[in-house]
Amino acid sequence: MLLLATLLLATGIVVYALDRGGGVYFLYGWTAAPAKTPIFGPLGDHLPTFLHTLVFILITAAVLRPWPRLIPGICGAWFVIECLFELGQITPFDGQLAAAMPAWFEGIPVLEITTDYFIRGTYDPLDILSIGLAAVIAYPLVHVCLQGD
Repeated sequence: MLLLATLLLATGIVVYALDRGGGVYFLYGWTAAPAKTPIFGPLGDHLPTFLHTLVFILITAAVLRPWPRLIPGICGAWFVIECLFELGQITPFDGQLAAAMPAWFEGIPVLEITTDYFIRGTYDPLDILSIGLAAVIAYPLVHVCLQGD
């Protein structure tokens, strides 16, 4: 499951690097311009959100592997977490959440971009759909990966 999660995460990074020109935190300094004809087409607009949800479910399930009965809860928990982050990009919540971020987040990798995520991010209801789809697909996928355990 961890290998699959790594491959899926790499696919999401490829979307940002090639279709979106690398204008994200984890590709700082990437100099490529966004593709004139996106490699992933319209799917690339929501693929990173889908993959992010799926990857975190796979990683959590791999870590909690001895307890497969937790899979529905894992899928549900990541669905809620991802949806809350997506909904946090809606005005006026975005500004309120950004203002509530503690000062100690500054200088800590990943946490330091939380404010920008809410302020500069764009809410898209299709991202909510992609999150739900990932959670639904993850459930049987994890079961298949755990067969034989």
